[in-house]
Amino acid sequence: MAQHAALVLLLLALAIAPGLTVATTTPAINATCTALDAGRYDHPYSYCAGVLSADPAAAAATDERGVSEAAINISARTAASTLSVLTDLVDELGRCREYYGSMVESLAGVLDDFHAGRFDDAALAKARSASAVPDQCELVLIQGNAKKDPFTKENIDNKRLSSLAADITAFAMRSKKG
Repeated sequence: MAQHAALVLLLLALAIAPGLTVATTTPAINATCTALDAGRYDHPYSYCAGVLSADPAAAAATDERGVSEAAINISARTAASTLSVLTDLVDELGRCREYYGSMVESLAGVLDDFHAGRFDDAALAKARSASAVPDQCELVLIQGNAKKDPFTKENIDNKRLSSLAADITAFAMRSKKG
């Protein structure tokens, strides 16, 4: 029984192990992130090293200048990706706006019919059609290219990445002068 339990634990450990890979930092990343963490910058070592170690250009950097360039590029790529999501979302919200514009018109027509005493299938069809608009808009947003609600994560990511890039750049510039 003990051998069976040990075998199960070994197999479980082997199954989990591939997900536990940890990126290693290079001397340039380590030095830069350590200096930022020790300084007045608001970037913990783990965040700085984690972001930079995952980037091949940062990993290939040999000094703060190279790390700074990589951080700027990471931030620029993230900003461009967010711009793409914003563009898609604006398009999708534009479609929702059209849907809701039609909904307002339909409901105004239903109200006119109601005030005029017209309670027929056409008024009911307008009302039902209007009630489908929120679902249509929801589908556009969920199934559209943006595939997300507006931007909490992107704003946080962009703030942190652009701030990291600016701070590393400032650090590298100061290091070069001193």
